[in-house]
Amino acid sequence: MAAFSGLTPKQKKAVARLEERLHLGDIEIAVSQSAQPALTVNGRAGHYQVTYQQPHQLYRGLALLAAALKEGDAAAIEERAAYDQLAYMADCSRNAVLNLASAKDLIEVLALMGYSTFELYMEDTYEIEDQPYFGYFRGRYTAAELQEIEAYAESFDMTFVPCIQTLAHLSAFVKWGVKEVQELRDVEDILLIGEEKVYQLIEGMFQTLAKLRTRKVNIGMDEAHLVGLGRYLILNGMADRSILMCQHLERVLDIADQYGFHCQMWSDMFFKLMSADGQYDREIEIPQETRAYLERLKDHVTLVYWDYYQDSQEKYDRNFRNHRRISDNLAFAGGAWKWIGFTPHNHFSRLIALEANKSCRQNGIKEVIVTGWGDNGGETAQFSILPALQIWAELAYRNSLDRLNQHFLISTEVAFDDFMQVDLANLLPDLPDNLSGINPNRYVLYQDILCPLLDSHIHPEQDRLHFAASAQHLAQIAPKTGAYRYLFETQAQLNRVLALKAGIGRMIRSAYQEDRRADLEKIAREDLEEIYQETERFADLFSQQWLKENKVFGLDTVDIRLGGLLQRIRRAQERLLQYAAGQVQQLEELEVELLPFTDFYKDREFTATTANQWHTIATASTIYTT
Repeated sequence: MAAFSGLTPKQKKAVARLEERLHLGDIEIAVSQSAQPALTVNGRAGHYQVTYQQPHQLYRGLALLAAALKEGDAAAIEERAAYDQLAYMADCSRNAVLNLASAKDLIEVLALMGYSTFELYMEDTYEIEDQPYFGYFRGRYTAAELQEIEAYAESFDMTFVPCIQTLAHLSAFVKWGVKEVQELRDVEDILLIGEEKVYQLIEGMFQTLAKLRTRKVNIGMDEAHLVGLGRYLILNGMADRSILMCQHLERVLDIADQYGFHCQMWSDMFFKLMSADGQYDREIEIPQETRAYLERLKDHVTLVYWDYYQDSQEKYDRNFRNHRRISDNLAFAGGAWKWIGFTPHNHFSRLIALEANKSCRQNGIKEVIVTGWGDNGGETAQFSILPALQIWAELAYRNSLDRLNQHFLISTEVAFDDFMQVDLANLLPDLPDNLSGINPNRYVLYQDILCPLLDSHIHPEQDRLHFAASAQHLAQIAPKTGAYRYLFETQAQLNRVLALKAGIGRMIRSAYQEDRRADLEKIAREDLEEIYQETERFADLFSQQWLKENKVFGLDTVDIRLGGLLQRIRRAQERLLQYAAGQVQQLEELEVELLPFTDFYKDREFTATTANQWHTIATASTIYTT
């Protein structure tokens, strides 16, 4: 066991928690803090010195030493962090609410990587006094749970930041059909600006957050596309919506000031309300009255420019220039892609991180947030994007990925190249590297057997071979992945199901069109039964993965989706057997000509596409009726 000198009592406890991950051995380590903006690790022959500027950097320093010791007994390392703050934000609002044990595990990994900040994105998944519908049946955090998470982050000298919503993205709350909720609503998921009860709700949000030690918060306010166009318009008439946003922001900032909070907010709505075509990455003309508001408010709020898509530094540079027309008080949010189904896309996350980091450095950005969204159900595992998080840490501290493999092995005890295979269900062999959002992992799984809405976007034989090989490869890797084995077993099983489903629709249609009833009976009794059994196995593994990482709330959504898929497989078996036995004269589902789901990539040399809304993948029928 390593012998330390220079540690504070708090650091001693934190280092003790990490020792099993570090495997430093029987050496001496002297630790000290310096005013110099560098993290250094030096020494040889069992005697080492770790010097850091910011306290959270100590744990990365120990990880650097551990990596160096795997290669010899000497260390001479110096790193200079480009960013004062490097944060990871876990989305806990798309059903997957990170449980306390997993939050603590994630904090430990982030500490070894060198992150300064841990953030939780919570739309309604935290408690507010006298608001029983806020987070109702959603796994909301109690104030005590948030305090426990914050305390654990602070034990590694990491800042905890809650990320909330004070305008839009509150669909899970405003859906409740009770007066005390509906009177807060403008339109869709947007709160009613100017309604005093809305500001009472927002004060309740801050009253909960004020029980924490942190005094930094992200107040959201993004993607409120129809703000002022619902009940606000009926009650007040048409308003300049950019001014309306500023007026609401001013009220929220006043409440935040009462509780001593400094606020961040997502920046997009200012651009969407002031650009000619309502888009985010555009030049804007700021009306004089709006400019007056912005001048008054800009020092009181940090604008977060978020961008998860650009594959060149120039595009980020342009958007930073546009942002500076509003404020110089800027942070940047990039993406660790975990929001396109069950499978992450760490490969694309790496591509965009390289370019975004160049631009952040060029533009003097001192705070970077890596976001892990969970769109449309939170189906991707929380820990599946660890490679992307390590990539951002390496870029922040080294501006290079030259030691990525060595450092990732210390952070996770898994080889980087092995972990990257978790992406395989999205990595079809004919896809370019620079496309985002293409997600066969999701639409091949969820599309119907007899009404396959995305069959024209599946290359049956090529994709089947890819998924089958991926399943085998992931199964071989899984035993080497330690604590993360469950991720790889779940992905291996997903790929088995995808391999079986990739060509089943065309197989059925071909047999039906050629009236091969014996083949249809065989498909129903053997092929579809195998798909059913393998899908059931996937559902079991997925539920185990979910409950390992998250609270139980939200799993019901995926249970419903997979349960519906299983029932539709049974329906397909029934229909095929009825036709094969002559009990029905035709199968109407198989008489319908199949059309492309989208023509977005129609001029490209691949068939795959993006489809990320379950209800549009699973059925052409109306799920949400009035």
